[in-house]
Amino acid sequence: MRIIEQTVGQGALRDWSSIDWTAVERNVRRLQERIFRAGQNGETGRVKNLQKLLVRSSSAKLLAIRKVTQINRGRNTPGIDGVVCKSPSSRLAMYRKGLRLKGYRPKPVRRVYIPKAGGKRRPLGIPTMKDRVMQALVKLALEPEWEPRFEANSYGFRPGRCTMDAIEALHVTLSRRGSSRWVLDADIAKCFDRIDHEALLARLPVFTTTIRRWLKAGVVELGKRDHTTMGTPQGGIISPLLSNIALDGLELLFGAERSDGSHITPSRRKGENKGVSLIRYADDFVVSAPSREVLEVYVVPRLENFLAERGLELSEAKTRIVHTDEGFDFLGFNIRRFPNGKLLTQPQKEKVTEHRRRLSVFLRANRQLPAAEVIRLLSPVIRGWCNYYRHGVSKKVFAQLDNHVWNIVYKWAKRRHPKKGCRWVVNRYFGVDQGRGWVLCDGAMQLPRHNATKVSRFVKVAGKASPFDPALGEYWEYRRKACLAREASRVHRVNLLKRQDGRCRLCGAVFEGDAQQHGDIIIWVRRESEAEKTDRILIHRWCRPGRAPANETDQAGRCLSRMRGNSHVRF
Repeated sequence: MRIIEQTVGQGALRDWSSIDWTAVERNVRRLQERIFRAGQNGETGRVKNLQKLLVRSSSAKLLAIRKVTQINRGRNTPGIDGVVCKSPSSRLAMYRKGLRLKGYRPKPVRRVYIPKAGGKRRPLGIPTMKDRVMQALVKLALEPEWEPRFEANSYGFRPGRCTMDAIEALHVTLSRRGSSRWVLDADIAKCFDRIDHEALLARLPVFTTTIRRWLKAGVVELGKRDHTTMGTPQGGIISPLLSNIALDGLELLFGAERSDGSHITPSRRKGENKGVSLIRYADDFVVSAPSREVLEVYVVPRLENFLAERGLELSEAKTRIVHTDEGFDFLGFNIRRFPNGKLLTQPQKEKVTEHRRRLSVFLRANRQLPAAEVIRLLSPVIRGWCNYYRHGVSKKVFAQLDNHVWNIVYKWAKRRHPKKGCRWVVNRYFGVDQGRGWVLCDGAMQLPRHNATKVSRFVKVAGKASPFDPALGEYWEYRRKACLAREASRVHRVNLLKRQDGRCRLCGAVFEGDAQQHGDIIIWVRRESEAEKTDRILIHRWCRPGRAPANETDQAGRCLSRMRGNSHVRF
């Protein structure tokens, strides 16, 4: 059956706010699902044709521009040309230029550095805005092809998967009866900076010329341009996908799959692979084995040979072999088996210390800040930290942190009024939070407590399930809505999400599962007139009225007027 889709021409689109994003996402999703099915069936030629169709479609170009210029957290960071697309007119102008791969030549990336733990700095390569859009466009076409190929226990930088999937998979693997007790906590040295270009390009049958130009574009630092002979620039949108493609196959080294692609549990593997399992998140991975000798004699040499073919090597400083009774750190958690036989996943001590220090430093640096402003600035920090560690054994740590917060906040309040008594200070700044204890308050606002976060087990993604699989549409829709409800900080937000079916009320596009962590979802109080009752709705941050520049048409206002005529939208 041949499907013909009507696309919006470059000249027909007059206004950025007139785009129907629900239809755009539906068109892109339909093509991605066809690519996924063709990849599952081994139809290589059909996959290439559909990928080329996708990068030429108007819907994919519009979605790529929106992700880079509106959704991405680096949307305000320019490349070497100093150009950013903040206004609807600039986004529309980029779309009208065509965004074709034929004749496309990327510019060098701009080198910047971000601090790391231990005083070191991590280099980032920032492409230009157009190069980022082109990378997002190619990524939309490549991801559906590689999703059915990627291994079941690969979780980093993949749609629908997160760090807690890797933590839960590791906990399930090591807590089983008779599971392996020795662990190789491994890290690849400078993975993004050392990937061999030719080895990577040999695995890419399509878009090879364009990807080669991205890899060879060069780096500009302090006005000097250097050529790049290896590695993918950290900061590029397509770089995480390319690193996953380069590292794909690590788990297969130890007999993890059958010929039909089904997963084999470590206890049922044969020969030297028996009891060996590998769980990877980006360039960090953990290998468990029955003994230390198996790791040293069998596992490590195979890993080194695999990585050497791709120009990589294990980091000597970060790679070590430990027993589960001793415990090890992975993705901010400490995983350790205690004498009673239980395997517990707790927050890493260094991360707890860092969080305590961050709260203390903030209050020392803002001694004269009003209480309402302190609550507003610290609330997302506390909620974000608790939401990340809520799926581990964290109740005791949360209680200790609440005690620390009480001490530093009381000192902060007492210093503001040195001549007042303790009772006056407590009555002025604190209130009782539902019998749990004293908390900093200012009217209806109050500082959230760590211990108020409910600790619960995380439900790991099932096997090799992919969000591009059309047969699993209901499963992924359920996980998306469950993630939105789980990350919501208030009950009324959960009710609004259910009422709006997890979609933005103005543009109609779906909310991603991690949108609330990055502040992409806001509550807008809408009022038609002074006589009418106000209505609270959830919208995207970039859909908020009045956010566009003065010389631009109000995007959210146009969305409202356009969508009032739709019967399925309730206002």
